[in-house]
Amino acid sequence: MISQNNKNKESAVKLKLMALIDYMSDDMQIRLLRYLENKLNIRVSKKLKIEKREDSRRTCLILADYTIGKNNFNGYILDISAFGVFIETSEPFPTGRKLSISFSLPNHQKVFNLKGQIVWSGSQGIGVKFDYLSPRHKEILKTFTEQTEEIFEIIS
Repeated sequence: MISQNNKNKESAVKLKLMALIDYMSDDMQIRLLRYLENKLNIRVSKKLKIEKREDSRRTCLILADYTIGKNNFNGYILDISAFGVFIETSEPFPTGRKLSISFSLPNHQKVFNLKGQIVWSGSQGIGVKFDYLSPRHKEILKTFTEQTEEIFEIIS
């Protein structure tokens, strides 16, 4: 018989695993699934329903200033699309809160000053959906997200 203490430990491990998996992109989740299927020599029998986003997302590290209510914060955007951003923060913000955000894209001098709403909140950060983007802003963000990331070699 499994003790209550062991059940609690198992539950805590499962919760941590689920939180980590939830933090991953869809592509990373699929890669993890395939890796585990091969490693454990099993197959998930149900067909996967993959949520197809209507936008391209790009992993990044962009400094952002944002305001929620009367409080100012700064943090890093870890991924971005023409529809929203994921901001790394340890602050527990509730979903539905409105915010203002300012940031600049690499190699782009114009500062984006946008408004949005928190649509997702987790221990690693918040997902923000932009309220409105001008056609020009949307085009700039789409172009940025579709570019391949450059890798620079550091020579010392």
